[in-house]
Amino acid sequence: MSVFEQTDAFIRQYQAFLKTEPSRPPHYRHYLNQARELLSQQFNAGLDIRTLLHAHTHVIDNLLKDLWEHILPEAANLNATLIAVGGYGRRELHPQSDIDLLILLKATPDPHCSEKLGQFITMLWDIGLEVGHSVRTLPECEAVARQDLTIITNLIESRYVTGSHDLFEALNKIIAPENMWSSQEFFLAKLEEQKQRHIKFGDTSYRVEPNLKEGRGGLRDIQMITWIIKREYGQLSLQELHEHQLLEPGEYSTLQRGRAFLWRIRFLLHEITKRKEDRLLFDYQYTLAQAFGYNDPNRNIAVEAFMHQYYRTITELERLTEVLIGVLRDKVLMLTYPAPVMLGEHYQRYGSYLAVNSPDTFILYPTALLEIFLVMQITQGITSLTPDTIRLIRRNVHRIDNSFRQQARHRQIFRQILQQKTGITFVMRLMNRLGILAAYIPAFASIVGRMQYDLFHVYTVDEHTLWVLRNLRNYSTPKGEKEMPFCSQVFRNLQKPELLYLAGLFHDIAKGRNGDHSELGAKDAYEFCREHNMDLHDAGIVSWLVRNHLIMSVTAQRKDISDPEVIADFADQIVEQSRLDYLFLLTIADIRGTNPKLWNGWKESLLHELYHATRRYLQARIPHSRQTDSLVSEKKRAALERLTKEGFSVDECESLWDRLGEEYLLQHSVESICWHAECLLTNSEQNLPVVQLSETASGNINLVFIYGHDKGDLFFRVAATMEQLNLNIVQARLVSIDDHDLYTLHVLGSNNQLINKDDEEYVIQTLKHNLTIPEIVPRKHHRPRILRNFDIPTRVYFRQNSERHLTEMELRTGDMPGLLSRLGAVFYELDLTVRNALITTLGEQAEDVFYITWRDGEPITETYDQEYIRARITEALKL
Repeated sequence: MSVFEQTDAFIRQYQAFLKTEPSRPPHYRHYLNQARELLSQQFNAGLDIRTLLHAHTHVIDNLLKDLWEHILPEAANLNATLIAVGGYGRRELHPQSDIDLLILLKATPDPHCSEKLGQFITMLWDIGLEVGHSVRTLPECEAVARQDLTIITNLIESRYVTGSHDLFEALNKIIAPENMWSSQEFFLAKLEEQKQRHIKFGDTSYRVEPNLKEGRGGLRDIQMITWIIKREYGQLSLQELHEHQLLEPGEYSTLQRGRAFLWRIRFLLHEITKRKEDRLLFDYQYTLAQAFGYNDPNRNIAVEAFMHQYYRTITELERLTEVLIGVLRDKVLMLTYPAPVMLGEHYQRYGSYLAVNSPDTFILYPTALLEIFLVMQITQGITSLTPDTIRLIRRNVHRIDNSFRQQARHRQIFRQILQQKTGITFVMRLMNRLGILAAYIPAFASIVGRMQYDLFHVYTVDEHTLWVLRNLRNYSTPKGEKEMPFCSQVFRNLQKPELLYLAGLFHDIAKGRNGDHSELGAKDAYEFCREHNMDLHDAGIVSWLVRNHLIMSVTAQRKDISDPEVIADFADQIVEQSRLDYLFLLTIADIRGTNPKLWNGWKESLLHELYHATRRYLQARIPHSRQTDSLVSEKKRAALERLTKEGFSVDECESLWDRLGEEYLLQHSVESICWHAECLLTNSEQNLPVVQLSETASGNINLVFIYGHDKGDLFFRVAATMEQLNLNIVQARLVSIDDHDLYTLHVLGSNNQLINKDDEEYVIQTLKHNLTIPEIVPRKHHRPRILRNFDIPTRVYFRQNSERHLTEMELRTGDMPGLLSRLGAVFYELDLTVRNALITTLGEQAEDVFYITWRDGEPITETYDQEYIRARITEALKL
């Protein structure tokens, strides 16, 4: 019985349709809708997905055959054939898949035949099929197939539908491996194509919005293997792997199950989106989770559980396809390895490949399950393991049990791996892919394939961890020294880089457990270090780094690091310089490994500033009051030295700074103080507002200086203008002087880049214009797609700063277009004045701090006033 005969409901449906004697496109459209509804019903009833895809293919085959016979005359039928290619050719037709067709002609068609072919294609579109087609003669097919890898691939998987069968056979002879694209040539081209595809899609399948088709271990990698098999063995089926003993029985089952799982997800994606879709976007993940039985009332838990299953499946498929590519490389390319070179008692080298010298090695000498990775590191020129060795590792990974982990020799080997000067990232990634890392560190097993359902992390926890480790290792490389010279300099001063790598390996190891992952991970790290014969001090450093791996990022991005008290509080937690060095390097590696879009020059400058300020504090240990006085005096002296050379007097500078206040001098750099003084002392009241644009000495960020009258709406006007100009305010320094305000804004242009030099004058003039016109109307904004899938409540907190006579208002909400202008409008309506602000965006979440008073300068102390402000802000930020 054929596959389609197992789904006789489709047969009966099609026979009933034919009895209606269909003639017009609406009849066919109605039938296709009924067929797709039946597909959906059968899917929900649990019908085998492969059977279902074949059934869908058969439905389309029948339609095309009937329409072809109806539209094309018999003469044309003898000189043309209809061929299915692509997913349709493989019989992997999902609900919204394109119907890819090749109309193959014996010769250039006459006008009548061309007209009929046009009618046929038009009819397919009219009845609602998404058709991709080409019309070629045999010589044309031969010519393009010789030159184009994509076309020869399509032809390799082509399938006869109707028309001249002789013509189809003639095509197969033309494209045979002995005539073009030998199996060896095809294999090498496909390998390069795969490499470029992986790079294009991020070189990982472990993103939180993965592409199940194009990423590593995805459907395209499986299809690639079937194409290679077809070229080598003449059959387009994974069954050939089994029959030619290229796959072990367990591997064949894993491959089939994994492909079926991805097929079911893709089927559902097509059903949900009503279009061809291969990306598991946040928009669809909850619906998919429910469809696969993850019905936890907590949306995040349900999604994370489903995605965990997805990543586990992808991990297995990635491991398996890697083995298969290695096996096929040997078979297809008929490689002859150099004579084996013994490496010690248990290993052999075959050129750039490493192997164990016996199938029983891991049984008789389980230590090799770890030691082989150390051998890879210390043996120059080794780039991979042989496929058979990879299989043996996978087969014996269960031998890494509690007894294995307790042996001193194994603990020594693991530490040696982390102490090598090269190859740490390479072997750690390989150990993770092969399941060794999860077996040796049981806590790591729980984060393999674990999704982080938030707005910051774009990788699974294990993938993120390995990116962090890669970033840490990069500090020691020439490339890293070029990219981050200061980090490389700090790294060179570390006594034990191994401690930093262990902190990176453990910093998120407790993600997904109940409780604070930093505290739980610190405990895991300490126990691991002590078990691995590390002294109390070293174990304590690793544990402390894991426990505190977030504090430097939080301090730099959410607190006023120009405030000596903030530095003092932070330094009191650091205690010693070596901890600061480790934490600084770990923090940068962590941010860069979370989301490539989150890292920019501004964050780098903040962390550098915090590092240097804390280092000075740890060196001097100056009490707060003395440090403040010393810092202010130092800044004044430095600024005066520069300003007096420009012709400004000491008295006028001192008078200006008395007006601006000590807080201003503490907050701003000497460069900004001089810049502001030059502007303010050379411009009269008639020239207000003053608007200047510059950039930091490091060239990481633009500085916008604004000084003008404040009629209560200056903050609103500035914020609205910045949004109009598509400039991102990453930090704001505000000083109020009588009825004037001084703004120093740190801004970035599009894509977190500096403002284009050609646009600087336009920015200045637009700001001046918008600060003087009678009224400014902010533009309307739409909520970003990604935020629609996250319920981020707006939270507003108030604290009193008695020393500054200010109210500190902290705002946490989803970042959105128009955020600051909406806030500015609320401040203006409620007679609030912004005295200072720390504006920070983390991913898609805004975490901002505003120092505010009433218009008369008094803090907001009454609870009912704070509640009213909170309510107005919450309402204003609704979308």
